[in-house]
Amino acid sequence: MAKDKDLNFTQPLDQTIELRLADVRGAHQGSSHYYTLTVIEGRDFGCVFQLDKPESVLGRSEDVEIRVDDGKASRRHVLITVQEGEDIQSSRVTLVDLNSKNGTYINGERIAEVLLRNGDKISIGDTILKFEVKDRLDLSYHQRLYQQATRDALTGLWNRNHAQEELEKIVSVSGRHLRPFSILLFDIDFFKGINDNFGHDVGDAVLRLTSQTINDHLRSHDMAARYGGEEFLVLLPETSIEGAVIAGERLRQAIEAIDFSPHGCLRRVTISVGVAQYPVCGRTIEELTKQADEALYRAKQTGRNRVCLATIIPGFDE
Repeated sequence: MAKDKDLNFTQPLDQTIELRLADVRGAHQGSSHYYTLTVIEGRDFGCVFQLDKPESVLGRSEDVEIRVDDGKASRRHVLITVQEGEDIQSSRVTLVDLNSKNGTYINGERIAEVLLRNGDKISIGDTILKFEVKDRLDLSYHQRLYQQATRDALTGLWNRNHAQEELEKIVSVSGRHLRPFSILLFDIDFFKGINDNFGHDVGDAVLRLTSQTINDHLRSHDMAARYGGEEFLVLLPETSIEGAVIAGERLRQAIEAIDFSPHGCLRRVTISVGVAQYPVCGRTIEELTKQADEALYRAKQTGRNRVCLATIIPGFDE
């Protein structure tokens, strides 16, 4: 699911907490109140969608305004219309079922069309969303919680737990639509030596600058996460293994070219990269990440500062 580009995640966080909370979308600077749907049960648990358009379709299609990861939801399940009045009391938010296969339920009752009230619970397949009216303080609160729950405190990249959840979703979509999807797994070569020789503050600076460089070289729909201490994972939707190799090599060259000396690291920094594509290198997430990890190990064993491919499954018919 796409993340709100208006949210600023470039600064490291003070701390990270283990919660699955809100993905807040599309706040408008001039509004005093916001109509939102919060997933309180289902695979997208914790996500908050803002109803910031006059009309929004909710369903499992990739082409709708609000997408839920639920196989029991119809591709275009419900239409939600917002008619803004002068205040909350005169505004109207209406939900209409779009002849969905499994129906739409409000507070346990099946409906065809309904005027939503604050606190209503909407059941669609295995997903339950709560309709709420929030003010700016509510949105700010959820944004902060979202950062703490899903971002790495030092680098500002996504954390491992969130990356794993996104990996499951992307693999599911790629499997249904037979679209290529690749991952890069890489780490910083001899990173322990950087900490030992120059100190952990310098090591932290190297991690932050490396993370910034990763972000600078990704497409808008790619995703980068800090996967371990000095290990990173990049998810590349709609990308074959050939394209992933190009992306990995571009990152390798960019990081090798950085002058880290102003940050106290008086040596060149390089990365070793493992590349794997779903499903030709692994039919499950576990197989895919294992193959990428083995490719990363080969990159290190053969000299480091290079990109290595995962093994293609024998006899796999693309």
